[in-house]
Amino acid sequence: MERGKGTRGFTLIELLVTMVLALVIVGAVYMLYAQSVTGYRIESQILDMQARLRFGLEHIKRDFRRAAFMATPNSAIDSDVCPPPASHLRAVTLLPGNGSVYQPWPSANPYIQPSAITLFGDFFSGKVYKTAGVQDNKVFLALTDSFPASEVEFNRIFVPFSGVSARYLRIVTQDQFEMYLAVQSADWDERSITVDQSVPVLGGGSLCGVAGFGEGLDVSVAGFVRYRLLNDGRTNAPVGKTDLVREELQLNGTDPIAGSQLVIADYAVDLQFYDFGVDTDPTGAAPTLQVFSLYNQVADAGGGGMLGTTLNAAPENLRFVTVKLTVRTDQEDPNHTFAARQTLFDSLDGFELDTMEGSCRTATLASRVELTSLAVRNLKAGGGGP
Repeated sequence: MERGKGTRGFTLIELLVTMVLALVIVGAVYMLYAQSVTGYRIESQILDMQARLRFGLEHIKRDFRRAAFMATPNSAIDSDVCPPPASHLRAVTLLPGNGSVYQPWPSANPYIQPSAITLFGDFFSGKVYKTAGVQDNKVFLALTDSFPASEVEFNRIFVPFSGVSARYLRIVTQDQFEMYLAVQSADWDERSITVDQSVPVLGGGSLCGVAGFGEGLDVSVAGFVRYRLLNDGRTNAPVGKTDLVREELQLNGTDPIAGSQLVIADYAVDLQFYDFGVDTDPTGAAPTLQVFSLYNQVADAGGGGMLGTTLNAAPENLRFVTVKLTVRTDQEDPNHTFAARQTLFDSLDGFELDTMEGSCRTATLASRVELTSLAVRNLKAGGGGP
């Protein structure tokens, strides 16, 4: 069959040019797609880290505000505490370098020394209960509006976790003295709480005790919680994963209770505290704020150990503090260049997991928190505060 006039096929050059143009267009589309995927992945990682940071900081700030809430800021100087408890009760204790951080090789991530913080107060109920009476080492609660609505709630507040005594029953006597007695057990049916000793009673010239049958007294619970970074010890946890953990402590304020740990923020790599606002007025009449920028000015190693572990500690003077938390992505990004930290307080830009090129992305969030309960109590050495 004869072809019509004016029709012809593609030449080899035209075909090659078309193929090149098609390859260029496909390559450009792929590059745009790859950049979009990378951008979306990075954005998702940043949003995820920001969510973990906000959740973690809100938890810490909430408990900071309850430090010394319905509890003594410092049992060593509080004249309202009578008799003195066996352990030193401090509203805030700073523990520099008391957190874990993964290092795949020595100095892989320099100048990362996460701190920990221990807080004392009522973190478990936030309510005041009334006594129906006191008998030896048992305190019976009255059936008032504040009484727990269910046995589950009652047990959560008063029954020792895993059988380990970790909470104090705070009893306010008729003379407004505070007693802190270790809770040993509790009984929902009896509405009773058993403490580790006979409740002191008035007599023999001592003001440390309850009068009569001990009815109508205010009682609440108090204990220690600690925030620190810990290695994830769960089965099949990724290597090098450390988390921000909240844990309940035993009555000595030091030893953790097994099984009480709650993961507050996954893949946390640093926890810092700085800019400590302190009321330096010794009388409690004219508050005078002074800001200490670094933790070594208030911990045991310096600054008189204001937030340290000795009897000279003065946590009652703390009015605000800045908390800074840093988290990372779960995997390294070859496109993210690692920048080693130059000092302990520099911003953290990247975290190394292995020797491959790149590093994990990091995000940091800092927030100042006011210690409302400490400011309201305004406890000063030698007195119970106004």
